[in-house]
Amino acid sequence: MIGTFLFEVDTTIVTQNLRLTTQRIFPVFTMVSFCLYFTVVVFWTVACHALYDCPRPDCETCIPAGIYDAPGVGFDLTSSYGTSAVHYYNGTVVEVIQIEGEPEYLELMTRLAEGGKPNLIEDQGFLRRFYFKLFAFLDSSIGLPFPARAGWYWLNKKLGHPVEVDDIQVLRKMLWNLELATEKHIRQGLNGVAVTTPDIPTLSPKMINTALQELNLHTWTDDCPWYPNRLVEADAVYAANGFGLCKNYHDLWECEDEFEGASYPAILFVSFTRHLLYTSIFIPDHSEALLRFAYDEMKAFNFEIGLDRILEADDQDLSWARLREEIAVFARSSEFQITHLLLAGESTTNSLFQDHLKDALSGLSGLYIGPKRTPFALAESTHKEKVMDLTFAAARGAALYARRRQEVQCDCSETKECESSRQKERSAGQVKQDL
Repeated sequence: MIGTFLFEVDTTIVTQNLRLTTQRIFPVFTMVSFCLYFTVVVFWTVACHALYDCPRPDCETCIPAGIYDAPGVGFDLTSSYGTSAVHYYNGTVVEVIQIEGEPEYLELMTRLAEGGKPNLIEDQGFLRRFYFKLFAFLDSSIGLPFPARAGWYWLNKKLGHPVEVDDIQVLRKMLWNLELATEKHIRQGLNGVAVTTPDIPTLSPKMINTALQELNLHTWTDDCPWYPNRLVEADAVYAANGFGLCKNYHDLWECEDEFEGASYPAILFVSFTRHLLYTSIFIPDHSEALLRFAYDEMKAFNFEIGLDRILEADDQDLSWARLREEIAVFARSSEFQITHLLLAGESTTNSLFQDHLKDALSGLSGLYIGPKRTPFALAESTHKEKVMDLTFAAARGAALYARRRQEVQCDCSETKECESSRQKERSAGQVKQDL
């Protein structure tokens, strides 16, 4: 007992000394961490200015005409369906297809929008993680002819084990269906795509890009440190409406000069579908679209007042009133003076929705309402040109970004000889000429 008592006393003394030491050292660590953080910030700021002042190096290679002239393809993964749009080299834009999400897709997007965690193989049980890491190791070491996740599915199927669907597989299936429909439309295989999504933090660019990788599709987001790491729907719709587009998009620094001193518009983005109402406030930096970092300043997802739920309700007037109130409260709770209203979604042209939206925003003055047509008369445009289908608004913006991004290399600037080289390819008939 004496030994035990002494041990307990010694342990207590050691614990007390450790606490005192930690209390004394912690402020030092905090100060050191702050100094390191400050140094990194200063260094990064100076580096950015240095890069801005110095032109980018000339590219050693040229983008082939087959990629440069290829149609820009954009996919929009909404919370309930996926859409595809194509932006051709001559400026023509085609809205290709809308694909309704299957129950697994709806469950995934609802779970993530409501703050749930992604369901990934690498986060599951020991054996699943072991199989996945084994295939991932083999893939990185010897270059398997299939991605690690595909190998995991194959092994489980061969062993007769049940294969649980993870979120990457759900996204992959939607993207694959969009890919097939788009390739059929443009009559050629896809090289790369730009994918836009709602601003759901847990729906990471890594998840989207992993699904694209398994389809052997290049991603135009998060592939270069100077261009968007993700493309949120509000930003894509902003670009699709012609806002914030740099004229000389081949030169990043000229784009920055072009928008220097511009104001910061506050966009109220409203997406209304059969399954939900998605509202957000988007503030593009100096009015420029398609920047490296873009996100919603505020956002809200309400799956209780999608069009289907409203039409199925016993008291539809009450449901419409709830929608009107939610939009009004959201718009007025923003600390920013809203300057633009941009709309998207398959149910936005519903006449009752338009009426309630107009009532909800009646107190806001000087508001630009897009697309470019008579405010709220979304289904009765008097413009002669084809009116944008709001179901495809975000996909059109993504396709526009893909079209531009295909013409620019990441870390260098092409010389004049590159266009001459591409012209020779076109003259030799090596490129499709109907783009």
